[in-house]
Amino acid sequence: MNRPALSLAHVTVTLGGRDVVRDASVDFARGTATVVVGRSGAGKSVLLKAAAGLLPRSAGRVVVHAPPLVFVHQDPALLDDRSVLDNVLLPAAVAGVDDREALRRAAAALLGRLGLHAVAALRPARLSPSQARRAALARALLLRPGVLIVDEPTTGLDPDSAADVDAALLDVVDADRAVVVVTHHPRTLACLRALPDASVVVVDQGRVLPAGEPAAAAGATA
Repeated sequence: MNRPALSLAHVTVTLGGRDVVRDASVDFARGTATVVVGRSGAGKSVLLKAAAGLLPRSAGRVVVHAPPLVFVHQDPALLDDRSVLDNVLLPAAVAGVDDREALRRAAAALLGRLGLHAVAALRPARLSPSQARRAALARALLLRPGVLIVDEPTTGLDPDSAADVDAALLDVVDADRAVVVVTHHPRTLACLRALPDASVVVVDQGRVLPAGEPAAAAGATA
């Protein structure tokens, strides 16, 4: 079995006086894709936001074995006053990375890899929804995350656009990275499950269900 890149142990997240996530334990392995599924409101996005430090935990432990961990939100949140290329470069600027020319080459290579070379100089307002989400994915990849969490990447997209994003997700799995995708989209689930060593984690009423538990099938893609 591949080494863990991210481990959650007995994580509980309380929001508004309610335990949205309860005593959740799960490992995400390097070199694999893990699809996190569950009904709307089951707590799957809350669980991963807590893992990324975006929401507070009321109990439990999170260990990032393969830093850095990067979380890609459903909303691409691209800055309108910058080009697509400059949006991709933004994390490096915030982190104070000095070798700007090398970073620009790396960012341009990522855009080409994700089918965005032709739009690198455009402003985000001119992108399609699929292009905007792939640009956000390129931005997340620039600092070479060991754990990449992507929240609902194809929600609201038409089938062709969703297929483009699914193809991009397939392309970013490598031997040293854990890719974790939160989704309820059957096509994204089927696409990622076809990868070698891919796994599915089911969240139901705030709990991570053990593999094979009967409730898992009912909540997997609802």
